[in-house]
Formats: sequence, C-alpha cells, structure tokens
Amino acid sequence: MASMRLASSEVVDALMFLLPGLVWTGVYSSLVSRPISDGFQIVIRAFIFTAVFQIFVMPFLELSGLSEQNSPSSWIWERLVLVLVAIVIGVVSAHIWNKDYIHRLLRYCNVTVESSYPSALYPAFAFHRNCYVVMHLKDRRRLYGWPREWPSRPDDRHFLIKDCEWLVEDGRNPIEGVSHILISESEVKMVEFLPCKFGHGPGEKTTILERIMRKIKLGRNPAVQRGVSPKPPNAVKPPPPPPPPPKK
Repeated sequence: MASMRLASSEVVDALMFLLPGLVWTGVYSSLVSRPISDGFQIVIRAFIFTAVFQIFVMPFLELSGLSEQNSPSSWIWERLVLVLVAIVIGVVSAHIWNKDYIHRLLRYCNVTVESSYPSALYPAFAFHRNCYVVMHLKDRRRLYGWPREWPSRPDDRHFLIKDCEWLVEDGRNPIEGVSHILISESEVKMVEFLPCKFGHGPGEKTTILERIMRKIKLGRNPAVQRGVSPKPPNAVKPPPPPPPPPKK
C-alpha cells in the first residue's frame, strides 16, 4: 500500500510539473490549422515547453517570492500563474503560426519555401474573406455563394456555402428554401474568388478597425462632406424620362 501511494504521489507530482506544457499544447492545438494529434508529440512538446517555463518564467516567480512560500495557498497561486501564462503564450504562438510570420521570414531569407499552412487551400480562403466564390464541380455545375467554412484540418474536408445560387448560361438560379449547402472537397474541381463590393459578405460582422477605416474613407469623400450620400461603385445611371407625347 505504501509503495502504491508513493507511486501515485510521484505521478501527481509529474503531472503538476508538466501542467504548463500540457496547457500550452492544448491551447495551441485547438487554435492552429495543423494541430498536434500524436500523443508522443504532445508529450515531447509538453516537456520542451515546461523546460522553457523553468528557464524563463520560474526566475520571475522566485523574485516575487511566491515560489519560496510553503503554504498551500502559495502553491495554488503559483500553479494558477503558470497556467495563465501558458494560456497567454499558447494564444500568442498560435497567432504567430496562423499568420505564417516565422515561415514568411524564413522564405525571405531563402531558408525554405514551405509555409505553416496544411495546404494552399486554407490560406486562399483565409486571406480572401471578403470574396464570394464560384465553385466548379466535377459534374460541370457551378455554385455561387458566400463561404462560411472551409477545410482547415486533415479530418475536415467540407465547404459550407451560404446564399447559394446555381450559375447557368442565361444567369443565376437561386436555390429556394436552402440557407446553406455542405459540399465535400472531393467534389470541387476549381474555385473562383469574386471580391465583395461592400467589404463584407451577407450577415458577416465587421471589426472595429474595419468600421473606423470605412468612416475615414467616407469622410474623405467630397460628396459625404457636402451632405450628399455617395453612390455605390459601378452605379448605373437611371434612363432619362421619355419625351412628352406631341401635341395634336
């Protein structure tokens, strides 16, 4: 019984030691497009991140005097600080990976030609979020709509399209009664991106920065400064009124 208790206490101590690395790995894997699925890789990255914590974070805790206290409350606060720091660093590292900052720098230095994305499909949709798409299917049909979801992980191979319309030779055929269509990636042959004139698609929320930039652009418009509503781009002028009938 004593040996079993000793073994269980050692397991708990090991898990507490690896807790920051495991938290960081979980946060990072849930936010990137290329997650860590292998259990061995998860353990290795947890060890690496825990070592980084011991080198860079633990000295700050020692300076604060939190790690020198032996009370239960100080032990809890120390673990809570480590978990919060692991969450913050996990979010930051996932942002750096999703924006391709590291690989972009390495490509600029001619070190590699690779990117951090799983395929060319993901950045094509991620960097063209203000575009409608035309999907050319293998059965020669063409689907027009607004992309809501696209494949970002190896186990996810579907597109979610909103406001769908079939493109035919004489125009568009709206799909009545259908709000979204889920299409498998294997059925798509080619994708065209059509920029949206209004900066965002239907039902999409704009960020605060986009609203500020839009107000700045509108403020520079002379028509807005004169109190006249600006015309939409490529606006078609209405036809002139018909001439009055000749008097008899």
